[in-house]
Amino acid sequence: MFKDLLTKTRSYRNFDSTVAYTKEDMEYLISLTRLTPSAANKQPLKYAYAYKKEDCDKIFPLLSWAGYLEEKPPYDNNVPTAYILICFDTEISTTTCEMDAGICAQTIVLGAMEKGIGACMLGSMKKDEIKKIFNLPEHIVPRLIIALGKPKETVEIVDAKDGDIKYYRDGKEKHFVPKRTLEEILLPEIK
Repeated sequence: MFKDLLTKTRSYRNFDSTVAYTKEDMEYLISLTRLTPSAANKQPLKYAYAYKKEDCDKIFPLLSWAGYLEEKPPYDNNVPTAYILICFDTEISTTTCEMDAGICAQTIVLGAMEKGIGACMLGSMKKDEIKKIFNLPEHIVPRLIIALGKPKETVEIVDAKDGDIKYYRDGKEKHFVPKRTLEEILLPEIK
């Protein structure tokens, strides 16, 4: 059921670093984005990926994790074992691609969870250095990176209290994500 998939598709920040993925795994997840809508059907997004340990080790230090937490995960070397980088091709379109990037990122993350692969979307990265690692030409601009791996933590959705939406942890094993209630996000019906 879609709601079950959506509920277990969280931003995971701790992964079983012994579980590796393949080129085929990455290409499958990227292939899902071909099925998504795109503004004016321009399809200006391009994708790069990493799944080899030596490449992932270069990428990890260039990312910023969990802005609300003082002690930053991943903990105990529970690092991601693959990444998909979503990029904007400025030769295809000169207008913004934020909607396309969001749709495609969510598609990748849902497709990953369907296969038991956890994910975390990260917009905070050292883009110039990421661009060098992936050897990207000037017209390919990094927008978002998705860290992937077998989840090694529990993430639980809870109702936000008094408007506090900051996620938190109870130690290193359980991560809580406050969500606004339905009553809080619904606007009044048309009269």
